[in-house]
Amino acid sequence: MHAVVVGELNADLILSGLAAIPNYGELQLAQGMRLTLGSSSAIFACNLARLGISVGFVGKVGNDMVGSFLVERLESSGVDTSRIVRAEGAQTGICVILSFPQDYAMASYPGVRESFCLSDVDFDYVQSAKHMHMSSFYLQPGLRPGAAELFRKAKAAGLTTSLDPDHDPSGKWDGGLRELLPSVDVFLPNEQEALKISGAKDVDGALDSLSRLAASVVIKRGAAGIVTRSQGRTWAVPGFRIDPLDTTGAGDSFNAGFISRFLNRDSLPQCVVWGNACGAMSTLILGGTEGFPTRRRVEEFFDERAEELGKMLGAFQPA
Repeated sequence: MHAVVVGELNADLILSGLAAIPNYGELQLAQGMRLTLGSSSAIFACNLARLGISVGFVGKVGNDMVGSFLVERLESSGVDTSRIVRAEGAQTGICVILSFPQDYAMASYPGVRESFCLSDVDFDYVQSAKHMHMSSFYLQPGLRPGAAELFRKAKAAGLTTSLDPDHDPSGKWDGGLRELLPSVDVFLPNEQEALKISGAKDVDGALDSLSRLAASVVIKRGAAGIVTRSQGRTWAVPGFRIDPLDTTGAGDSFNAGFISRFLNRDSLPQCVVWGNACGAMSTLILGGTEGFPTRRRVEEFFDERAEELGKMLGAFQPA
């Protein structure tokens, strides 16, 4: 395997075409609906596989209809599911997403993912890969106490690592993340997460704080692109102009594009532009995986957007 993903699994029920988020006691009719593969970790795994990277998944689902649906979707995307635990008598989680062109609102039932812990992880399987990724650190209370140990062991075994923290529903933004970050090669928060985790007032302050811990920090800013710091240098890179239909999984799609080139030992600019392209293109169709491009389609997208691509690469040139 090139990469192994250790993380959460749930389904997404996406409702689109709403005029606004309904008020209490109010019914609104959606114009679109889709039940699809959810969870940041699973979206990342599927999208990474679509770019031609061999991927395995370590996680936990209930032995129920939703769990079977998720495992089948991963397998159909080319992801190895042999280390996904099927828990008897447990329910697999589901997330209801109200999707709008520029944003979304979510309500999630976590289910069995909260019991997923370090003892469920086959580390011999993990260390057979070259790279380990984890998403949704804050959404996995069972795994969180052992996450720092898992990352340390992965680094000791010679793997490179990446982490997307995702949102903390408790609002505490703690839970041992700082102890884990020294074992992370690429840290991939969005802007809100970076500010909350670092306690900084602005992105520059967040970069100052987080880059003292993780080797490279990439802060995703949606349509505004990214800011990144690596080896003491900082770059702000614009995103591609796009008219989005659904932003679900756009950050995970950026991660997949970025890590696919990181595994190829490409330069930081190449990693960023692939992340930007994959994140942008994923928003054109409902769901976190349905609109994700193949490697060939990304290359065609670069040809179509040569001027924007040039501006992105130019952001890395010395002033």
